[in-house]
Amino acid sequence: MTYHVVFYCPDRHIEYDGRTPDRVGVGGGITARVRMARALRRLGHRVTMVVNCPRAATIDGVDYRPLDAVHRLEGDVLVANTSGGALDLSPLLELECDVRLRLVWSHGTVKPGGLDRIGYEALYAVSNFVAEVAAREWEVPRDRLFVVYNGFEERTFARAERRRPLRDPYRLVYFSHPSKGLAAAIGILRRLRQVDPRFELHVYGGPRLWGGAEARGEAVEGMDDHGLIGQRPLAVELMRSGFSMNLQTRREPFGMTVVEAMRAGCVVVASPVGAYPEIIRDGVDGFLIAGDPDSEAAQQAAAERIVSLAADASAMDSMRRRAQATPWDTDTLARVWTAHWASLLDSSRRPVNAAPGPCPRCGGDRLSLVDGYHCLRCSFYSKRAAEAVR
Repeated sequence: MTYHVVFYCPDRHIEYDGRTPDRVGVGGGITARVRMARALRRLGHRVTMVVNCPRAATIDGVDYRPLDAVHRLEGDVLVANTSGGALDLSPLLELECDVRLRLVWSHGTVKPGGLDRIGYEALYAVSNFVAEVAAREWEVPRDRLFVVYNGFEERTFARAERRRPLRDPYRLVYFSHPSKGLAAAIGILRRLRQVDPRFELHVYGGPRLWGGAEARGEAVEGMDDHGLIGQRPLAVELMRSGFSMNLQTRREPFGMTVVEAMRAGCVVVASPVGAYPEIIRDGVDGFLIAGDPDSEAAQQAAAERIVSLAADASAMDSMRRRAQATPWDTDTLARVWTAHWASLLDSSRRPVNAAPGPCPRCGGDRLSLVDGYHCLRCSFYSKRAAEAVR
């Protein structure tokens, strides 16, 4: 079955369209929105994006419509989403809506304005961590929550692989907003260079990711700040790098940078905050470093693990291959979305005990979908073995 899917996002802090992530670069919420729209279109669905775009256009088969030009939302599935600016969905109340299924897609830990008034059948949380926040802090019923991760674009990485970038195990990369842990990455770099001056830190992103003004910090020996770049050149840069630096204090809702780095073959060095422990298996496909990332102890622990792995080519290659098996590409997740819609719109297709065994958290029935198992009672998501998905 095909659907007419309408994405509605009232955020106005950044102007963008379907070309922005690849050509210019932009934050994770917008990037995820554009990617999912394209993936659904590739599956044959009709997709309309009502967002803060400069003009009406059709890009990659997706119809983009400016916010001020639309007064009625009509289709099969409405996906309401906010990921920046005022984080307010209440402008949806001013529009006429004629849809069969209303969804809210949540990327963060701040409750969107208007959530309790807009009406929705399910709230999509980008991690078990966000689902837990929504249940406990926002009082969303657990049986209305559905956990589905954000994904990377496999096509982008396949294109980058064809260029055969040469990887440097001493090349560190930080690609995010500076507030997420750039200071910790610099602290670790300084410790590493005391051991081996071949270590370098390459920084991508910056304040413009979230609509801020371009700003460069102080010069740091061994660090190169490249600013904001598009997703396609970024994939090549990640494949040239040995480690991705993700130490931070912020409760990470998901961490698209982590799955992108893993798919690129970077070894992720992260703090065990928010959703990171869901994604990274410490010592298996990345490292989780406990403690305050700005502390000497945490930075020294991170530096020691990096030095040890960089000196062991075989161990680093094994960890890299396990990281690259991360299964969450956007096309797979688009299939998860549409299978879930079928279960909501047609109760006769809603399987009982479809997964092998009950939910390990609550004992409830689970949906078995291409990315893994989704509990229908408490929303807990657990992935399949990577080799069963890719």
